Amino acid sequence: MTTAETATPYLNRTSKQFRIALILGIIALVLGAFGVFRVLALGNLGNLSTEVPWGLWVGLYEYFVLLEVGAVLSFILLRYGAGIRELDRLGPIIMLTALAALVGALVSIFHDLGQPFRVWRPILAPDFGSLLTWMIWLHLAYMIILVIELWAYRLGRKDIVKNMAYISVPAGAALVAVLGSFLSVAAARPLWNDLLLPVVYLISAFVVGTGVVLLQHLLFSPDRGETIYYRLAYRLGRWFIAWILVGMFTALTISLVMTYAEVPATAAILRQMLTGDYAWTLWVFHVGLGILLPIGLLFWQEKIHDRRIRVRTLKAASGLMIANFLMVPMNVVIPAVAYRYDHVRNILVRFEYFPHLVEWLVMFFVIGLMLVIFAAGIRLVIQPFYKIAIQAPVAGEAAGPDSNEDFKTEKQ
Repeated sequence: MTTAETATPYLNRTSKQFRIALILGIIALVLGAFGVFRVLALGNLGNLSTEVPWGLWVGLYEYFVLLEVGAVLSFILLRYGAGIRELDRLGPIIMLTALAALVGALVSIFHDLGQPFRVWRPILAPDFGSLLTWMIWLHLAYMIILVIELWAYRLGRKDIVKNMAYISVPAGAALVAVLGSFLSVAAARPLWNDLLLPVVYLISAFVVGTGVVLLQHLLFSPDRGETIYYRLAYRLGRWFIAWILVGMFTALTISLVMTYAEVPATAAILRQMLTGDYAWTLWVFHVGLGILLPIGLLFWQEKIHDRRIRVRTLKAASGLMIANFLMVPMNVVIPAVAYRYDHVRNILVRFEYFPHLVEWLVMFFVIGLMLVIFAAGIRLVIQPFYKIAIQAPVAGEAAGPDSNEDFKTEKQ
């Protein structure tokens, strides 16, 4: 089979995915544009207030940060730590996903800022004693790293890809650590101040990141339909369930310690999380649809013999976990600001909050922007990379310095 014949099915499939992502992205951008206009032109911040200053947008920001860093760290751990060479050709998809999530995170938090157009000040006049400054600088550094990696993938330069991968590990870990520390140092918020949030967030990043690697392999792998495709899917599924169990053990341990300590403010807010007004987000979406159902599907697919059904089951498990993982930062952020413990009267004061239509519209805009970026990446990076990666040196010619033999998956 010629190179063109090998490339055609994958290029046709990615062209279809490009059109779907672009159309859905444009629709979401149009729907969300009204919300962005209300925020930036009219100062309408929805249901955010002095009492509840953080809500959906901050939760989205943290969610996308965990996605962007988790996807890259998990990919690097699996490729270079576990030595799964078959992941090489999935690299540009993972980096593109991370870049889209990074942009989504920045746009989400941009709308939450009281003075969003002053975001340049920590860049030009930084105060490195501020965690906020570190967050901004680390985001910029991480964006540069991802862009360089995508450029290297497009040119088939594995040497650059590998070097940047090693740089992205400490950069990503630092970004997640600063994100968790930003909340942990808030002494006035006992729920955050009592949690080991940097550690929790790093483990959470690996949980959701492994799910992203699995789902992207199932959706975008150029080896779809081949034996290597199914073998790698099953292997990634086992890594996925292992990380989910690690995350469950971590969350359960910390919750038991917090409950046993019986610090009044922390215990009161924790009880509200478990049984109060927001409990349905925890039990129905996070625990039920985001943990228990995916675990059940992951164990069940091990007993299925039909490859296509197993793949669909893995898609459902990873998709459910990734979608409902949004409840993790939401349940960290919102209860801590929606409930305040009054030490004088020894009571828990509750403030009403549910995202306003404007907040949902901004979320649609952010998702639309991410889809458009992803669609552009398919055209500009993914398809050119694949065309290069499948080309072997012409018989009788030596491979040049930019040879892409290392990107080629070994034949079974």
